[in-house]
Amino acid sequence: MPAPPPVAASLALTEGPAEATVQLHGTPTRAVVQPPPAKRQVVEPLTPERYRLQFTVGKSTRDRLRRIQDLLAREIADGDPGVIFDRALLLLEADIERKKMGKVAKPRVPRPTKPRSRHVPAHVRRAVNLRDRGLCAFIAEDGRRCNARRHLEYHHVRPYAADGEMSVENISLRCRAHNVYEAELVFGRFDPTLVRETRAEYVAFGNDNRFQNL
Repeated sequence: MPAPPPVAASLALTEGPAEATVQLHGTPTRAVVQPPPAKRQVVEPLTPERYRLQFTVGKSTRDRLRRIQDLLAREIADGDPGVIFDRALLLLEADIERKKMGKVAKPRVPRPTKPRSRHVPAHVRRAVNLRDRGLCAFIAEDGRRCNARRHLEYHHVRPYAADGEMSVENISLRCRAHNVYEAELVFGRFDPTLVRETRAEYVAFGNDNRFQNL
């Protein structure tokens, strides 16, 4: 039986707890030897275009990698995990961009949005992410832009509760912190116990003046 293809040494693999026999007062006893603590993730530049990645995976991930190496033996003869990792990231990136940003190879003709729908249409998400370059577009008073890349949300320039449209002009990217900050400027300090969806509810809490000039 041929040996399984090697897994790159840069992947620190965990095989689960090991068993060992120890002697306690003359009676052999089986004991579980816990594996050493997992190593920290490493992203180390080797050259301007090459990096060494090191992280720990479980047995199921190791087995899945070997299965992929078997399936791609013709295309990747040496089973290089780096090549497989890159191909997997490309597929994952495309899937996430399709779901979160509406990015597709052949966009469909936009369908009319239902009145007062909270759904941000795919064509709006595509245009907003392209315009804002996939970054938080909050600009501080001193002119500096946030530029955060994580925890991005679709922010209504004119609030949804004030009849803000689901349009490219009215939607902008914000990180979670700045989205909450700008909402509090309009609606007051965030209180998750309050339902904040309609104008009437805000008026009931004395916020009627906040809708003026919006």
